[in-house]
Amino acid sequence: MKKLSDLKTYLLAGASLATAAFIVPVAATAQETTAAEETVEVIVTASKRSERVRAVSGSVSAVGSDELKALGAQSLEDYIGRVPGVTFNKYLPGVSHVTLRGIATTSGNAQGQGTTGYFLNDVPLTEPGWTIAVPDIDTFDVNRVEVLRGPQGSLFGAASLGGAVNYIVNTANTSGYDAAIEATLSQTENAELSPGLKAMTNIPIIDDKLAIRIVGNYDKQSGYLDNIGLGKDGSNDITTSGGRVSLTFTPTADTTVTWLSLFQTIDAEDSSYQIPALGDLKRSTAIDEPVNTDIQIHSLRVDHDLGWATFTGLASYQKKAQDWQFDFDGLRAIYNADLGLNLTNPLYIQSGGRSEGRSIETRLASAPSDTFEWLIGASYFRSDKDLYEQLGSVGAAAQFDASPLFGPGAGAVIAPNDDIFNAFYSRVEGSETALFGEANYYFAPKWKLTFGGRLFKTTVSDTPTSAGFGVYGAPASTPVTSKTTEEGFSPKASLTYKPSDDLMVYGLVSKGFRFGTPNTAGLSAFPIPSGSTSDELVNYELGMRTNWLGNKLLVDATLFYVDWQDIQLRLQTPDFFNYAANGGSAKSQGVETSITFRPTENLDLSTAITYTDAVLTEDLFILWSGTAPKGSRLAGSSEWTVANTATYRFGGSYNPVLMLTHQFVSEGYSDMNSSIPGATPNLQGDYNLINARLRATLGKTTVAVFANNISDERGVTRTVAEINGIGEGIVRPRMVGVSLSWAY
Repeated sequence: MKKLSDLKTYLLAGASLATAAFIVPVAATAQETTAAEETVEVIVTASKRSERVRAVSGSVSAVGSDELKALGAQSLEDYIGRVPGVTFNKYLPGVSHVTLRGIATTSGNAQGQGTTGYFLNDVPLTEPGWTIAVPDIDTFDVNRVEVLRGPQGSLFGAASLGGAVNYIVNTANTSGYDAAIEATLSQTENAELSPGLKAMTNIPIIDDKLAIRIVGNYDKQSGYLDNIGLGKDGSNDITTSGGRVSLTFTPTADTTVTWLSLFQTIDAEDSSYQIPALGDLKRSTAIDEPVNTDIQIHSLRVDHDLGWATFTGLASYQKKAQDWQFDFDGLRAIYNADLGLNLTNPLYIQSGGRSEGRSIETRLASAPSDTFEWLIGASYFRSDKDLYEQLGSVGAAAQFDASPLFGPGAGAVIAPNDDIFNAFYSRVEGSETALFGEANYYFAPKWKLTFGGRLFKTTVSDTPTSAGFGVYGAPASTPVTSKTTEEGFSPKASLTYKPSDDLMVYGLVSKGFRFGTPNTAGLSAFPIPSGSTSDELVNYELGMRTNWLGNKLLVDATLFYVDWQDIQLRLQTPDFFNYAANGGSAKSQGVETSITFRPTENLDLSTAITYTDAVLTEDLFILWSGTAPKGSRLAGSSEWTVANTATYRFGGSYNPVLMLTHQFVSEGYSDMNSSIPGATPNLQGDYNLINARLRATLGKTTVAVFANNISDERGVTRTVAEINGIGEGIVRPRMVGVSLSWAY
């Protein structure tokens, strides 16, 4: 087993992160602001107009660039779980899901659209149906990550049923040259050294008129799991590479045109779940289980100040691809016996898909006012997606020729490419057309009324086909298209009371929606609905933001209650055909609190504590398994999450800063099957993480040493019953390292 002897273990500090409405600063130099000053001045675009985060009448967190740097964050795993109301369900690269306020029925991919929306500079990234690649934008040169808790249907549209994650990356700046570089070398328990290199340059082409910004990144996370079935140590290497290119053109003082392109490739050589029955950090498969992900996102944005309002136009194109391979060899003996085969090579499943998305949005936002403000817009989003799942074994065609049940010539028909003998394909096309708006009415000096909504129409069509040896011996199917169309209105209203600069109280009611899922008619002898429609989800919350002791103590609290009706489900007919339907109900209620305290000029303390009671309010029938009874906890979330941070600035030469962070996640379920009486539950959570980071500044260069997961906790982030045993996604084992960054 590899040890951590190649690098000294350093005590360092992790970074302070934004909580409900706070961003705790990393302040290490004379130019940095105090905690309270930075907190008050953080600007977000959660309402699609720029405003201070503490002025938003809703639960919004902004994880800023300074916090991401101080934490040494590379990906979602490094920071998102510290945001109140968030559970991060890590499992396979590119499909690890964020659950907000407990609104989910699984910690992984669902057959229908997910409950959390993802956006890049307001561009929607989640399509209807099975998700291809949950984006995980590299944090280098990111301005901030906004996390919007509660449904965001009125302004952000479909997918944001439980909330949204909006990545805001830096774009080209016409005002001057800029550059930065960051190099990292780390080592994880039971792994080799892991290198990382990132660079950015911003070049004005025409002063104050035209500029280009180029960002590149490469990061290798060496594997820490040993695949004993293949005899490979550290089999789960993950390499992430890519970059961004942006152009900014300002033909006039009132007009800004921005082009942004993002490219990302994630290559995982083997899956990152361990099989605990085999021992610590062990797994065993008959074949490698790679996951390969490619993402391209391109957008063009125009902002024009009309004086009385600002016009924004945003058009985008995205292309995503993901390919998985899974070990299915545990069923080879059964296939050989049932089909008269003699397969000697491992049985495997290949699955994944390709998607293309296009969106356009135009909106007008009135100039800031202390009496009445408004925003109105229109949007269109379309996604075309091809999914596949293939069962095969090397040399399968010859085995069908030799089988007494099929005979010579069968292999060329059933497995024309020699290996794949059972395949399912699905073409999913979806679109959303919407009109939306929001208005703020200041009807008294201390009162603000906000109201708005989204009028939408969604359409989804699904054309499934199969090839090779069909289910239960049925012949390959012919394409049959099913379609679901839905129209609706997603409203939002809030009332805000601000008697002073030190106190704000608000009440909010909002509604979310997502795409439904059509069913293919004629496959089953039993009647099934035409498909599922959007869930009915309404969020009620009461929030308070306070400043004390001259901005040295900031206390925020939010009470929320979510009523979730007509949950989208996957059910099954008596003749074993799956279909989508609506049924069951749930509630999620709790409190999100965050406190920032600066007892001295050198010390910042912060904590974020969330309690979430997310349970079924009706019995829920689960496909293949049984019924989860009323009162069962919803999957993919935790009842308690805690994030603590201590930051100490020593002062003097090199401005050393020590940061310590702690995170606790309580136990939860990975799937709703775990709630069924008599079932063995698939559990996750119930762990503590402690990180440390020490950094010093030498002119324009910053050097940091760090240790993450100091106690080497085996925190389980998701549990799944795999063909080769119970698989556990886990937090990364103890990791130590050093980073060097330079900024022009």
